[in-house]
Amino acid sequence: MNNIISIIIPTYNREQRISKAVQSVFDQSAANWELIIVDDGSTDKTKKAIEKYLLDERVQYFFQENSGVSAARNRGVELSKGDYLIFLDSDDYFLPGLIARLNEIKYNRYDLICWEVLKKIDGEPSIWKPHKLEKIYNNITATFLAGSICYKKEVFLHAGGFDREMFFGENYELGIRIGNLKELKIKILKKSFLFYEIQSKHRTSGTISNKLKSNNYLLSKHKEKYKQDLHSYSRLKYQIAYLKEKSGDRGQALKLYREAWSIKPFYLKAFLKTLWLGLKFKKLK
Repeated sequence: MNNIISIIIPTYNREQRISKAVQSVFDQSAANWELIIVDDGSTDKTKKAIEKYLLDERVQYFFQENSGVSAARNRGVELSKGDYLIFLDSDDYFLPGLIARLNEIKYNRYDLICWEVLKKIDGEPSIWKPHKLEKIYNNITATFLAGSICYKKEVFLHAGGFDREMFFGENYELGIRIGNLKELKIKILKKSFLFYEIQSKHRTSGTISNKLKSNNYLLSKHKEKYKQDLHSYSRLKYQIAYLKEKSGDRGQALKLYREAWSIKPFYLKAFLKTLWLGLKFKKLK
């Protein structure tokens, strides 16, 4: 086993922000890392923005035709030399001391190492901590947000890597498969080592179309697992119903809200949506 941690940054048209992500890797006080940047078909000046970093022998740059973030991350794993993996999105960045802290705890004793995140969503800051996940994740305490978890490569590969059909929520779909592996050794670091910022209106992966496609695929792929976790099953149905409503398909939305409510009768949000949309349909008749 080597002591290299492979950091993989998938990117697409991030010339304005990627250098901050890359610099945050170089700013780590410990040097036992390699950086693999997978450019998923950028048409802007992404490569030019990071040219100076490519002179470092620890950095690889790979360009591929646009295939989606899951394919880009998997390609990074194929190119990696380390036995441990961290996936960092190109519009986020690490906070100081992450790699040094991983070394201190002897990260190679664990399958997953997770840490806290300094989040800023639509300008609102908060600290997000790993927490106990639902039954569908085998109730493990973890986080699967990109940049907040280090995977043992052997575990990542055993779970099958990222699913290329997922364009939204792909981290947590992988989490379902990993969480159900036996005898996972998980370490939680009680400190923030990632800065995560999004502006909801500008999030391309978060379009209604992407969310609908990915959530429907998620339900189809893991339906039997969801049926064993009625809490998560009901909420996924609710999410799909909400997206259907947003897309203008209120008839299908009402049907799905009813299903979410029937799965979990005390789910108040699903009940209220069923009532509200049902009354709206009556008024239109």
